[in-house]
Amino acid sequence: MLKRLLCLLFMLGLAGCVTVTDAEPEPVRVSGVITFKEATLLPEGSRVVVAIIDAKTPGVILTQKEFDVGKLPVPFFFSVPKDILDKKAEYVIWAAVRVNGRPVLQTYDLYPVINNKAFSAEVMLQPIRENAR
Repeated sequence: MLKRLLCLLFMLGLAGCVTVTDAEPEPVRVSGVITFKEATLLPEGSRVVVAIIDAKTPGVILTQKEFDVGKLPVPFFFSVPKDILDKKAEYVIWAAVRVNGRPVLQTYDLYPVINNKAFSAEVMLQPIRENAR
């Protein structure tokens, strides 16, 4: 009986030791699909690079992913901590497909996200332009 009472007192003491902290803010989630004008099988060695960049500031990459791909369309997903976002930035999605390291498709249009309250995009790839190589 004494053991049960001591155990109960110990558990009550532990309950008083719980620390409540502020929850971390929900991250901003951005998703979409990378596509070409038609469903396309890609050659072996193809990789997609997709990034959220600041269109106003060349070279600023908020976040980026790269992965193997065998066909288009292909989905993408980002989870970005709110505390790294700049309210003045013009965030857009940029994507490309490389085959054995050589770029073959990429975006040329802007696909704005986050600061314009858009959190998804259908990103259309186009063949690499000769003057872009």
